[in-house]
Amino acid sequence: MDTSRATSRIRTVDDARRIARRRLPRVVFDYIDGAAETETTMHSNRQAFESVGFVPSMAAPGVPVSPSLATTVFGSQLAMPIVLAPVGFTRAMSPGGDVAGASAARAAGTVACMSTMSGHSIEEVAAAADGHGWFQLYGLGGRVGSEQLVRRARAAGFTALLVTVDTPQPGNRERDLHHGVSLPLRFNRQTAVRFAPQALLRPRWVAGFARDGFSTRLPCADGLGDPGAPMTPDEALLRWFVSPVTWDDFGWLREAFDGPVIAKGVLSAVDARRAVDAGASGIVVSNHGGRQLDSVAPSLVALREVLGEVGGEVEVALDSGIRRGSDVAKALALGAKAVLVGRPWAFGLAAAGEPGVARVLEVLRAELERTLRLLGVRSVDELRPAHVTVPEHWSNARPKGPAAR
Repeated sequence: MDTSRATSRIRTVDDARRIARRRLPRVVFDYIDGAAETETTMHSNRQAFESVGFVPSMAAPGVPVSPSLATTVFGSQLAMPIVLAPVGFTRAMSPGGDVAGASAARAAGTVACMSTMSGHSIEEVAAAADGHGWFQLYGLGGRVGSEQLVRRARAAGFTALLVTVDTPQPGNRERDLHHGVSLPLRFNRQTAVRFAPQALLRPRWVAGFARDGFSTRLPCADGLGDPGAPMTPDEALLRWFVSPVTWDDFGWLREAFDGPVIAKGVLSAVDARRAVDAGASGIVVSNHGGRQLDSVAPSLVALREVLGEVGGEVEVALDSGIRRGSDVAKALALGAKAVLVGRPWAFGLAAAGEPGVARVLEVLRAELERTLRLLGVRSVDELRPAHVTVPEHWSNARPKGPAAR
């Protein structure tokens, strides 16, 4: 892959998306790009950001050429408030997968959150993160399997555990269904024949996938349970669906991980309160990029309600819908401590491997710095609700406590 040429053409996240679309077979691109059912929530996420306006302070004194983007969230010191969200099956996008993401994030001074559905092992990704990574948990193998994954993640050096609470099972992602894709993914003669027409149109992707051994493994699903009679990956997936994580699990999760345990996938004041009462150290307001239950609230709209309930008690981050550094500024102004980006870094990975991820982070950082200068603020910590305008029909819930800044 000519990564230097590809990265030079990435000037926006949309550029990375266009390059990824040209490089990937349609089935892989649609996995990244698609969402649940009519994809209403995915589009609503973008509409929410686009409906928020800015209120700049013109010719503000003392604004540096490079405003400070540094922050601390969930115990991690970040050079910028942009984290790589957990994304599954990244090895199908580019062989580097989560290892490439973790390495690019570390170089940019931020963190990547490894997905349980990664194509690499916990230890491989942790080594690339070098003490600057988070781990996202699905309940593979039920409680027994989850305990093993959590303890491995902590032992490997991950510093925060993000527990996804909105996925008792995968959403109805119709683009995937139209391709005949379902869990567990397998590469065999049948799938090779089915996707051959698409793959043959993308010979560079095929070459990379072949060099990587056509791997569709889920290392986190291997060997869970009794070492003498471990579960099969299919059984580990089944146990996740039969007994997904509940609020009652946060007690033993905190004990097993011995670090910040974050509830990811919260969209209401009611669940925010449940999360904090259950012992969550923080919250990620998220609708999974519109990939789970369609027709739920955009994350940016739900953020205000969540902060109104628990903003004075725990740190709150946000994901879903972010495509520009100006989107990051809007989320921070409305009270988020940081944001997580999923599709943007997946597009960068598919476009140009690790250099593509690094380039996407560079673009988002530059856009955020520019937005802060144009707003007339010296750092991300200075962003306030007064720096933005929101539609009148949004909830009147306001941040309270420290989140109101």
